[in-house]
Amino acid sequence: MNIWYLHGFRSSANSPKVKAMQQAFPNCHVKGISYTPHSPLVAEEILINEYEKLIGKDDQLVVVGTSLGGFWARWLASELPVKSLMINPSLHPDRTLETGEFKVYGEFDETIKVTDKDLQDFNHYKVTSEPYGHCEVALSMDDEVLDSEKTVKELEGIYPIHRFQAGSHRFAEFERVFPMIKQLIGQKF
Repeated sequence: MNIWYLHGFRSSANSPKVKAMQQAFPNCHVKGISYTPHSPLVAEEILINEYEKLIGKDDQLVVVGTSLGGFWARWLASELPVKSLMINPSLHPDRTLETGEFKVYGEFDETIKVTDKDLQDFNHYKVTSEPYGHCEVALSMDDEVLDSEKTVKELEGIYPIHRFQAGSHRFAEFERVFPMIKQLIGQKF
């Protein structure tokens, strides 16, 4: 079993969430994917290339994505035979992201740039029609960046939604989603 972690905007594949999942799921191949979530055309190419490396293997794939990574986890599940867990997903980055230059969080001295074209390109990757894919949603209802209630209204009846009263946008106490990941690992398509 493979588990991918898709980080959000201004984060990286070296997220502590990857290490936590590696410890929680030692029998799985857990990998943080290094991609550019804010640049749709590049993100698609990287994600598809990474997936193609798995083709022909008997392993299944569970994709866990936070925020903008949740956007991509949903897209992957709608396009490929994968299961995903979206954590505080950014469903409309074309409206919630801003253009400009931004510093990456953490120890990296890296700047990323978001252009108007990037924001427009997100519209080609929005999941708007069936089949929606095999997904679940974990939401911090106190998310200070994205409106959790709007996310519930948009996704209710489409995917199972797990609500958490606290956790903020970065989803503190990440281990709370481990039972959901374990369930996704055990589910068959």
